[in-house]
Amino acid sequence: MSAEVVEEPNLRGERRRSLLRVGVAGAVMLGIFLAVAGFGLRGAIGGAGAAPEPQLREFTLTAEEIDWEIMPGTTVKAWAYNGQVPGPEIHVNEGDRVRITLRNRLPVGSTIHWHGIDNTPEMDGPAGLNQAPVEPGEDFVYEFIADPAGSRMYHSHTDVAVQVALGLYGPLVVEPKKQDRTYDRAYTYMLSEWDLEMTPDVATGAAPRGPRDQQLRGGELGADLFLMNGHAHGAIPPLAIAEGERVLVRLMHMGNIPHPIHMHGHSFKIVATDGNPVPEGMELVKDTVLIGPGERYDLELVGENPGVWMFHCHIEAHAENGMMTTIQYDGAIPTGPAADMFGASQADPTGHGAEPGTESHHQNAAPSAAPSAAPSDAPSAGPPAVPNDQSPSSPGMDQAASQPVQIVMSDNRFTEKNITISAGTTVTWINRGHNMHSVVSRDGAFGQGRIPPGESYSFTFDTPGTYKYVCKHHALAGMAGTITVT
Repeated sequence: MSAEVVEEPNLRGERRRSLLRVGVAGAVMLGIFLAVAGFGLRGAIGGAGAAPEPQLREFTLTAEEIDWEIMPGTTVKAWAYNGQVPGPEIHVNEGDRVRITLRNRLPVGSTIHWHGIDNTPEMDGPAGLNQAPVEPGEDFVYEFIADPAGSRMYHSHTDVAVQVALGLYGPLVVEPKKQDRTYDRAYTYMLSEWDLEMTPDVATGAAPRGPRDQQLRGGELGADLFLMNGHAHGAIPPLAIAEGERVLVRLMHMGNIPHPIHMHGHSFKIVATDGNPVPEGMELVKDTVLIGPGERYDLELVGENPGVWMFHCHIEAHAENGMMTTIQYDGAIPTGPAADMFGASQADPTGHGAEPGTESHHQNAAPSAAPSAAPSDAPSAGPPAVPNDQSPSSPGMDQAASQPVQIVMSDNRFTEKNITISAGTTVTWINRGHNMHSVVSRDGAFGQGRIPPGESYSFTFDTPGTYKYVCKHHALAGMAGTITVT
């Protein structure tokens, strides 16, 4: 990325100002005053200061196919900008001339729409209406004035239902010339859904749609996982805050399903809608906001209630399948059983450990390697045969080493949470629920990171001891168990 001062005038701004030149010197002086006296929110922290002069801001976005780890154990083929989902968060100042080069390295044509920017038609992005698709291997340069200020977005506008679903979207923030509100930290959370049947092969026509997608009407694709910043469950960084801090939370929705986002333990002010500021004194105070596809809400959160709190979509099936993280005060741990999972990274299968996240605008870490204890998407072996007269284990009941033990996973619970077995016993967890589950030992001794409905995972316990384990998808909801081996 490079930036240099632009000496040419802001052409669109000049056209607008020409309509206001009515020979009133006072109005002109007022306009000059407003142009130089404002201050903007820079980085994650706002502060007073002179408004920066408009600059030429240059960026490159490379659209390409990648392997994207939604969460440990679940890696998918995605189409992404610059190797990440969502794409990198772009920050510019109101009035900047923005020049962005799209390098299309996909197998199909693509374009970019600048969602919420008052653009010129030829730079707006919809393929067919405003430009021809940028073909594979080609580049295209978009250039526009950053206007209006606020929370904006960018996304593919070619074969949109497929390309956006595969990950071609990202956040764009235009910092205002004048910003009266300042914040200690700022976070962006982009919401979306993921359809496990939608693959690049389907997108290019090399494979048919999956059987579930074929049954849907109106062209909608199925949603299996519900994402915040391209991740699900414990792979979503928490919202870190300290007591007394004022935090800006930008919610941006690039999916197809409305999501009521709810914060526990806190109310917030809605300070901007679709990037446009709400006048001071007129903000709604809520604890739940329903955000529709394409919408943005800026929320002001004040750290007045220390602890660790849920932050999730209040459609429970969405939360249970990914769209849930936490508000985590610095140094705080949960007051319930989940406290055992905080403080040590190895004993933290949810991803919420001693490192509460960073203060970056776009909490979107690059994909990490799946742990060896959590194999990837290969189906696990089915459960061993169990005689008809043998029932699953009961809590506290000793099991003979020759008898296999079965633990059923229903949604958000293990049927037998605490069992005692003999060394040499094989335990099989089988998923008979509707949600994806996992089994991960807190000490890393065993684990399977992804167990879809109908599949199972087995482990033989040869060493005596006490083994605590969780479903890392639903650990914060209390899905945990203990196996004592004698």
